[in-house]
Amino acid sequence: MPENRFPKLFSPFRINNLEIKNRIVMAPMLPNGRLDADKNLTDETIAYYEERAKGGAGLIIVGASFPDDGLEITDFAKSPGAAPNTFLFQTRKLVESVHRYGCKLFFQIQLGSGRTAVPEYYETQPIAPSPVKDRYNPDVMCRELTTEEVYKLIDAVVSLTALSQAAGCDGVNINGVKGGYLGDQFAIEAFNQRTDEFGGDIDGRIRVMTKIIEGIRKACGPDFPVTTRIGTKSHMKAERVGHLPGEEYTEYGRDMEESLIIAKKLEEAGYDGVVFGTGSYDSIYWLYPPMYMPDGCYIEEASRLAEVLDIPVIVPGKLSDPVMAEKAIEEGKIDALGMGRQFVADPSWPIKVKTGELYKIRPCLYCNNGCLARVLGGMPMACAVNPDVFAERLQDTKYAKVSDPKKIAVIGGGVAGMEAARVAAIRGHNVTIYEKEDHLGGLMIPGEVPDFKKNDRVLLDWYKKQLEDLGVTVKLNTPVDEDFIKNLDCDSIVVSTGSTPRKLPVPGGELTVSAADVLTGVKKASGKVVMIGGGQVGVETALWLKEQGYDVSVVEAKDSLIAATAEPIAQPNRDMLLELLIYKKIPVYTGAAVKEIKAGAVIYEKDGETAELPCDTAVVSIGYVSDDTLYRKIDSVTAKQVWLIGDAKQPGTIMSSIRDASAVAAIL
Repeated sequence: MPENRFPKLFSPFRINNLEIKNRIVMAPMLPNGRLDADKNLTDETIAYYEERAKGGAGLIIVGASFPDDGLEITDFAKSPGAAPNTFLFQTRKLVESVHRYGCKLFFQIQLGSGRTAVPEYYETQPIAPSPVKDRYNPDVMCRELTTEEVYKLIDAVVSLTALSQAAGCDGVNINGVKGGYLGDQFAIEAFNQRTDEFGGDIDGRIRVMTKIIEGIRKACGPDFPVTTRIGTKSHMKAERVGHLPGEEYTEYGRDMEESLIIAKKLEEAGYDGVVFGTGSYDSIYWLYPPMYMPDGCYIEEASRLAEVLDIPVIVPGKLSDPVMAEKAIEEGKIDALGMGRQFVADPSWPIKVKTGELYKIRPCLYCNNGCLARVLGGMPMACAVNPDVFAERLQDTKYAKVSDPKKIAVIGGGVAGMEAARVAAIRGHNVTIYEKEDHLGGLMIPGEVPDFKKNDRVLLDWYKKQLEDLGVTVKLNTPVDEDFIKNLDCDSIVVSTGSTPRKLPVPGGELTVSAADVLTGVKKASGKVVMIGGGQVGVETALWLKEQGYDVSVVEAKDSLIAATAEPIAQPNRDMLLELLIYKKIPVYTGAAVKEIKAGAVIYEKDGETAELPCDTAVVSIGYVSDDTLYRKIDSVTAKQVWLIGDAKQPGTIMSSIRDASAVAAIL
């Protein structure tokens, strides 16, 4: 019998008197756009959580819901407690679904947004413990809650907790002194200048939380598990300004010393466990760590909590490496692993870890594109690498074996081509990929070069292994043209020929090199480097060049860097990249339109004036142009079914390429 390599991860632990079968917890993530009009669970959402229970989660914490207090009027803050019968019906269905697989379920309750509200989405003035400026629009002053309203908030949280218990939930999580949300704002002196019982010293500033647990114990009894969220630092240099890992700073918000005192007081008040989460919306890349943050970025901070608390500390924070998680538990730095985004990417992570099949895990890229960017952008939650998120009920049909297998030719081995081949092969088709280069991956190859893109490399390896296991034939060094297609023995053709870097249409443009060529080493940079194009790829490449020792600057024609495209850019990613440019002292020129490239200089125009920037290597990253030439040549002349997917259809993201390729392959 093979030995379990991760005995700590798969050992049980207790929250209050509740035993959890392992130490793998699905951390709470708001499934925005996947709830009904009253913010109650839908059957689609129930299936989503059930899939994670099937995959081996020990505990699932459902994403945050607001209490029915009427204090924040916006669609975002609607409370499922306002429709209690629907809440009970749907939540009971979810509880039964996850319990079938030995998984426990906690419901998370959010106190409110407070100063982190986006005023444009709210029908009323944002609220806060005291009159403070809104985080997203400092011209808006938040209204101070009255004492009576604070008690209304407390009562509403207690009521929603009691409703959760009545629905059969195994416990609740109160999203409290964490993340810069309303409960955190009460605890932070900079945002709480109240003179009533909910302000003043630490006891006053956390009285909202202690009153909540007091009310829950009266309503639900001593044995109902109640956890909370605690962060140990705000990671703020000032309002709306975070600090980067390793950067020296003076904490503007809540520091470690005060946080440890608060945590101990909350334990003494009766909370049964902590789900860790550090940072705030002012330092949002700590709150939702993107790919640029180090793996396990919460462990050391959380370990300070574990030292002072006698209740379990559950820790997420870019911690999807089972070796790292096992070591942290073994060393007593954390009590259990909290995992959100990786559970979205691969619901069967626990089973694959337990059985030693780590190579089968589809990795989270920590790109934040499908989950966070879409949620904050008012779009339904999705996943960049998992096209089946919130379509779990349809998977049996999608992946059902076909009765009449076809020969499928996939032209191009980028991420879209590989995904199309994967899905078609699962359905039983005979699939061949034809790739003109000597490797698979397409634009993933230059994109995965920076160290912070290492999970892109893991994803490429995952695809290669999937294709191998599924028996997909891969023919490299095989360019395809019209004549090749005429003689190709196949029933359907999927064209995934990708895209090419957009050229800089100015005099001397031929002197430039593409970001892709520099990243892959096809072209070498030298001397002073000017990155032309300040989108996400351009900024990432500039930072990578700086790490290689180059003197680099960024020139962008638009008035700001990293502008949104067809898909929203995740705020943590954008904020961290912009602050890294400052921290790394990379000069940035926005609103600067390049007019000419000449030997030794880039000529640009800004505010109607022409300027010259010294340059030995001009690197261009101004987007891509679809390569649909082959598709246009063959679609009208062949009787075979031909599909165009990926960047060949329209330059996009890994998410859009995988999503569309998966859909097309499912109907072949």
